[in-house]
Amino acid sequence: MTRAPKKKVEKKSVSSNSQAEANSSGNGNLGANGDQTGVAFKLPESGIIYYDTYVDGQQYQTGEIDWIVEGNSYRLYINIPYAFVGPFVFESRGSVDSYGIAPSIYWTQRGTKAPRYSRFDRNENGEGQMFFSEKPEHTPAILPGTQDRFSLMFQLASLLNGDSKMDEAGSIRSIPVVDYNTLEMWNFKSYGESLSDDIPSMGKTINRHYALMQRENDPYKRQVDIWLAKDLEWLPGRIRSLESNGRVLELVFKQKSPLPSTTKPKN
Repeated sequence: MTRAPKKKVEKKSVSSNSQAEANSSGNGNLGANGDQTGVAFKLPESGIIYYDTYVDGQQYQTGEIDWIVEGNSYRLYINIPYAFVGPFVFESRGSVDSYGIAPSIYWTQRGTKAPRYSRFDRNENGEGQMFFSEKPEHTPAILPGTQDRFSLMFQLASLLNGDSKMDEAGSIRSIPVVDYNTLEMWNFKSYGESLSDDIPSMGKTINRHYALMQRENDPYKRQVDIWLAKDLEWLPGRIRSLESNGRVLELVFKQKSPLPSTTKPKN
């Protein structure tokens, strides 16, 4: 297994909309509706992460997530092969603000279909408005800490790198999440830290499992389970998505490689 070279990265203190740090019982609603307090935050090292991809249990070609950090900017690029219709491609770009990762643009493309864009128009307080190419008339307000459906995993990893004791078993973390034409509050149940083989390729390892709770307003939307691996700086070791049509998409960690020396985030 190839690993990215390690270098010292200082932990930052960021503001949080979370009540997690103030709630020692580990219960309650953590996330976008609580008091703002300073919390430790450390971005994972840049690298290319390869995943075995599965659709309804059938293995396809290797998927790839490029995680690129330089200074205060990041780029997250995801390419998931998909038979017959072409790859699913996602990209998230932005910066880091006082609430952590702050996407500025998120786009997605499935196969040969036209790309769909979501633009975050933020102010210095992390607030603002969303704009969607798919639904131009829909311009919901942005809460500080709003993520897209892929940056949220790297936000969680960065928070865990700062404080691995957060989100103990049974706690619920609420995150405002943008997809290609929606902005909704996603509530994740934490199963806490455990030593398990839930990430099959890594054997017995320490990981954290987060499960997206069913949304009462529409129980047929996508359901997501995320396993974050301590040995990967809490990057995702396994991602499982149950789509609204019943199809199960899954990524399972294969290896992590360093970035080419010339790779930088795009503006």
